[in-house]
Amino acid sequence: MSDDALSTCLRYIHPKDSILLSSDAVNCLLQPQWQQRLANIALFVIQDDVVARGLSDRLMIILANKAAGDFDIIDYSQFVEQSLRHDKVITW
Repeated sequence: MSDDALSTCLRYIHPKDSILLSSDAVNCLLQPQWQQRLANIALFVIQDDVVARGLSDRLMIILANKAAGDFDIIDYSQFVEQSLRHDKVITW
């Protein structure tokens, strides 16, 4: 997810919406400006993408410090569950 796509997403997000970060989008959690902007959003991150980028330890520290608020690291079956909970799924 590019910075522009995430910015656009945040402009239109509803309080009941959630965001799933996958692929390279998981890297945004390393940046303080994105940590702040995502802090009050229901946020999910795909575990395989975190592991593939070697970010497990760094994201655990960020999660423990609540720097990016609270987010859940989920697997693909949990991703499917999340997508079924929402009326619309938008890919950016």
